[in-house]
Amino acid sequence: PLLLVISLLVSCNIKSQNNDKQTIIEEIVTDEISSFIKAPEFSALSGVIYVNGKTHQFHFGKLVNGKKPNNQTLYEIGSISKTYTGLLLSQAVNDEKVNLDADIRNYLKNNNYPNLILSNGPITLKHLATHTSGIPVNLDCFDENLTINEKYSCYQNYTNAVFLEKLQDVKLLDSTGESYNYSNAGIRLIGHILENVYKTSYQSLLKKYIFSRSKEQNTFYRFNDSIKNKMALGRNEAGEIMPLASEYYKNDGALKSSTNSMLKHIRMYMEEKDEVVQNSLKLLAGNPDNLGRSFVWNTFQYNTTNMYYHSGGTFGFSSWIALYPTKKTGIFLVTNVSTKNAQAKLNEVSNRIINRVNKL
Repeated sequence: PLLLVISLLVSCNIKSQNNDKQTIIEEIVTDEISSFIKAPEFSALSGVIYVNGKTHQFHFGKLVNGKKPNNQTLYEIGSISKTYTGLLLSQAVNDEKVNLDADIRNYLKNNNYPNLILSNGPITLKHLATHTSGIPVNLDCFDENLTINEKYSCYQNYTNAVFLEKLQDVKLLDSTGESYNYSNAGIRLIGHILENVYKTSYQSLLKKYIFSRSKEQNTFYRFNDSIKNKMALGRNEAGEIMPLASEYYKNDGALKSSTNSMLKHIRMYMEEKDEVVQNSLKLLAGNPDNLGRSFVWNTFQYNTTNMYYHSGGTFGFSSWIALYPTKKTGIFLVTNVSTKNAQAKLNEVSNRIINRVNKL
């Protein structure tokens, strides 16, 4: 009986400590986000934090329609979509569909692309995944003089045929294969190659190889009218409502998701032992003790803690995700506003939250 009493007391004490820690984490999030949302340009923010199996979804402010966002509200996540492409690339390597060090032209049809070559060898999938291919950030729709409506119209007509035609004439920004030059086009090219080698659509690849693992049900590449009413509207720096351009983006920025789905996505990285998931975080370029790149993820080592991160932005949304696998911690933040420094501000508030949580 005495052992039973001691066991019950220890169990209750552990449960109490866990509840206290969860409460403190929620207080930290509320404190930091409340301060962030006071800025006049931000009207709403949603997010999720995962810490050692404990999770918390949170929503602040109001959407354009005057309602508070919830766990099912859909936001454009912009270039965070690229990390999904990185995971699919890890799958393709595991399936021996592609070789990271092979000439990318081996996977392209009907053209030799003599312009896609570096000074010391071919451009490889590793170059594309680490933004060291020298391919410019965009091949079309990037003219700074275009209005939002003109850019939107351009994206609507930016088909794969147009993309591949532009690719034939592209001039590399750097031919060393070592310099970092962020490239939407390079990641889009990975998606095109994956569709070629698997002989199926990108949307099918997401469902078969990612959503089957993560169980996320509210992440969409394209959506129909029945779910469009869950989609938040975004604003630009001037407060103007922006079009949902992600419907015409490709695998470099097309995804829409909710906090409920992003929580499941983060949980997959924290809990999934599958080698495809784990290998997608392996360093491919850069410095292991500082800044680097894995399968599209940016990496950073902070006080011996490995961090994997990416930001995202569209015409009307800004987002941020960071994973700390050794700490079993992950965070996702998204706001329905796009400004020049919104992604950087999300990065900063994320860092403050994680730093405080790590001290618990």
